Amino acid sequence: MMHGLHFGRRLRNGALGAIPFAVVAVAWLLLPHVVQYPPYMMPSPAQIWLRMNELLADGTLQHNLLTSMLRLLGGFVIGVGLALAAGIPIALNRNAADTFKPMLTFLQSIAGIAWVPLAIIWFGIGNGAVVFVIANTIFFSLLNNAVVGIQQIPNVLHRAVRSHGAIGRDVLFSLILPGALVQVTLGMRTAMAYGWRALVAGEMVGGTNGLGYMIIEAVQFFHTDTIVLGMLIVGILWLLMDRLLFHTLETLTVVRWGMLKRE
Repeated sequence: MMHGLHFGRRLRNGALGAIPFAVVAVAWLLLPHVVQYPPYMMPSPAQIWLRMNELLADGTLQHNLLTSMLRLLGGFVIGVGLALAAGIPIALNRNAADTFKPMLTFLQSIAGIAWVPLAIIWFGIGNGAVVFVIANTIFFSLLNNAVVGIQQIPNVLHRAVRSHGAIGRDVLFSLILPGALVQVTLGMRTAMAYGWRALVAGEMVGGTNGLGYMIIEAVQFFHTDTIVLGMLIVGILWLLMDRLLFHTLETLTVVRWGMLKRE
């Protein structure tokens, strides 16, 4: 019975969430009949569909999509790994946390595409610069969540774990990582969103392929159908990643364990 109610609630929420998309789609279809403008300024859905089939037929879309996803994966792994490796020792030492917090706040404010010019100078045009920008963005976005999550663990739990003989690695895996899991999980979701945007922007400025490069290259030839197609793919991919990956991860971990409530 409860499963049926839960499924019905999810179905209703999904239907409600689809309404704005339907409104935008209808407005897009009606726009040429309401406002007169050159066709190249805003292509119709039919033109977008035709352009997508063309790019699929010659393999361009698949190549750019795969390239972008591999860059995102590489940047995510590097950024998350470094954020956790740096966040744990900083959070466990109050003096270190107080010392580094102003610097981390400063660097977090300029993380992301502001680093693109330097990334191009350091790594050149291509994968190195783009992956660096993604990892940089994810690192500083997640680091703060990791530090906050660890520092929020009550001292009484630290004393309880140590009173049972836990030291070093035992404390890390039995208390620190589970205790910070809510903040880290939520932080990964936010960090990935920032990283996804950094990926597209980085490819536009410092890439030689990928979705961002495909979009910016189309500007030179006024191929607005390619531009809009790229924008739609960027939005759809993030929606899928957010719902299928991070929403599912939260449901299977912090929500299931009662550490985070979701209506």
